[in-house]
Amino acid sequence: MSSKMFRYMGKRLILAIVTILIIIALTFVVMHAVPSSPFNKEKALPPAIKAALEAKYGLDKPLGQQFINYLANIMRFDFGDSIYYQGNTVLSLLQTGLKTSARLGLTAAGIALLVGILLGSLAALGRDTIGDKVIQVLTTALVAVPSFVLALIMLWVFGVWWPVLPTRGDIPMGSIMPTIALALYPTAYVTRLTRSSMLDVLGQDYIRTAYAKGLDRSMVLFKHALRNALTPVITYAGPMIAYIVCGSFVVEQIFSMAGLGKYFVNSIQNSDYTMIMGTTVLLSIVMISLNFICDILYTIVDKRVDLS
Repeated sequence: MSSKMFRYMGKRLILAIVTILIIIALTFVVMHAVPSSPFNKEKALPPAIKAALEAKYGLDKPLGQQFINYLANIMRFDFGDSIYYQGNTVLSLLQTGLKTSARLGLTAAGIALLVGILLGSLAALGRDTIGDKVIQVLTTALVAVPSFVLALIMLWVFGVWWPVLPTRGDIPMGSIMPTIALALYPTAYVTRLTRSSMLDVLGQDYIRTAYAKGLDRSMVLFKHALRNALTPVITYAGPMIAYIVCGSFVVEQIFSMAGLGKYFVNSIQNSDYTMIMGTTVLLSIVMISLNFICDILYTIVDKRVDLS
């Protein structure tokens, strides 16, 4: 690996860390600017008990001191205790929810990439054919529909009207519908992205030169054309996975899955500051890390990228 690559990775890593710190600071300030309190229930707590609870969770200290303490705790991977889920740490709840959300999100992302690249390549190779037009119509329709709407449609069709799949995501085969609901939009987008990029690559001079040299069609398409056509897909892969994980929050709720969505929605409803902060920090780390990995892959796939 060249020194330029190391410098490039170092710059991207520093930028990623600074971005995470900014997100933590903004989320912290916004959360403490909200007038509601996790201890303001229907039945008011006695002042002494409320003061004791605020002292337990460090909410009695000045805002600046709270932020410094929170950053110090994060460095030790300590996100504190959940206020709503008493007796549980935020980290343990995040680990529990992330198992479901990550499995669901990564499966949907894998389907979106594989199916999207395959359909996009087929559409480009069969440009202006009936198959190409059908793929374009379907992908245009799917791009316009949010994942939670698709989830509701699938829930009614395959769970009520034609009950062939379970409607709860926490039982065997229950993850089929939520996975498909999350995968359809990114699949459509990757298909359109691959088709557009593939058509552009197939019109380049080096492709015509490869054919002129007598190279096999499959070698030209998969070794030369597809590799360069995947560059924008790789760029999109990081945000796509983050979008799927975040979008799974609503879908998880629809199918009653015990993922991050369950804890995040309940924490917002109950003003669970520590859980909201922990979930936000985790998602920001996931998203920025994925973008960092995609940036590195981008430079490996496309040697023309300027590393300066």
